[in-house]
Amino acid sequence: MIKDSKILKLFTLPGTDKVRSVSPFAWKTEAMLRLSSLDFEKEYVADLSKMPKGKVPVLQHEEKLIADSSLIQRYLKETYSFDLDKHLTNEQKAIAEAFRRMTEEHLYWIGVYNRFVDPIGKPFMMKAMFDGMPIEQAEAIFAVLQEGAKNEMYGHGIGRHNQSDIYAFGKADLDAINDYLGTKDYFFGDELTSIDVTIAPVVANLILTPIDTEIALYARTKANLVAYIERFDRAVFGE
Repeated sequence: MIKDSKILKLFTLPGTDKVRSVSPFAWKTEAMLRLSSLDFEKEYVADLSKMPKGKVPVLQHEEKLIADSSLIQRYLKETYSFDLDKHLTNEQKAIAEAFRRMTEEHLYWIGVYNRFVDPIGKPFMMKAMFDGMPIEQAEAIFAVLQEGAKNEMYGHGIGRHNQSDIYAFGKADLDAINDYLGTKDYFFGDELTSIDVTIAPVVANLILTPIDTEIALYARTKANLVAYIERFDRAVFGE
């Protein structure tokens, strides 16, 4: 590991089973830190209101707190010269940016719908988040989280559609990722780049979370996407 004067700390959310974090963005950031070979430690966050922007991931380095996975990626590049994309052409970088925005600003929200709005997702989320808590309290907290998710999705625009249309949008996103990946190991060939670190956690949260919604079942029909996230996990985490 590369040693720093003060160890980096990643504030994150836990996962369940094969899902390394329920936040794809936190999962993405942990993957970047693993690939960077920087020495870091994790701390799970119970109260997101204590985070600078009310969300994770947050990276602490000395007195600095860097919130947002893309800003953390930039910080690692500027501070440690860690850049997974230095060998890419400008055209490839442009393609990667377009897929990043589609994945993080569109497909991600369909994953939120999959967990918090589709009734099929509720039993898993209740168990994953509130196991052991009195049911009345758990129901009340889930209702608040669900309402917050609905409001955010409505503001985004995706939440103004019905379930059938939302999942159709998600299937189109998955098709685009699947078709561009094709038979390649990673998005641009044999080497991992930052777009793989972006896409894999979002797709994995659909495929690996044991929720049998329409969009999750569809994602699991994409054999090369299933193999892709398994290959990504082995390359990054060695397991």
